[in-house]
Amino acid sequence: MSTLTRKWRVLYVRPRWEKKVESQLTEKGIENFLPLREEVRIWSDRKKKVIVPLFPGYLFVHVDERQRIAAFDVAGALKYVHFSGVLAEVRQDVIDSLRLAVASAEDLEVTSQRLEPGTPVRVIHGPLTGMHGRMVEYRGEKRVAVTIESIQQSLIVEVGMGELDSCE
Repeated sequence: MSTLTRKWRVLYVRPRWEKKVESQLTEKGIENFLPLREEVRIWSDRKKKVIVPLFPGYLFVHVDERQRIAAFDVAGALKYVHFSGVLAEVRQDVIDSLRLAVASAEDLEVTSQRLEPGTPVRVIHGPLTGMHGRMVEYRGEKRVAVTIESIQQSLIVEVGMGELDSCE
């Protein structure tokens, strides 16, 4: 089918099955995106760097209607995210920004916490240039929160004050 009818959808998967579902979708030829980040896990006897999903339990799929149904048939896929009966759709520019963020940001964190409204800002330097968000105080550090409304998550990345421009 035409790429014009394909849309980025959010697929909710079984806990800790994100990479398995991604692999199955790729084998079926279904375009998908699983944003990953590296984090340090600490045990009593050692530290280890592990690669974990940026949004645990979620995977993005770029599908038309036929592929959407096929993607749902892979083991581990539970449901598509929807709001008020309408399937959630993620804009291409959000996917592109996420790809840039995971490729270049070292201090990347996700929270499902609802952030209090702050000063609207636009990033003017760095890998997230052009993204809009809201300034928040988080753990005592000034950061920009870029809300990804499609899955009601907030992407929080540390950005220096010199890299921001107020949008008010």
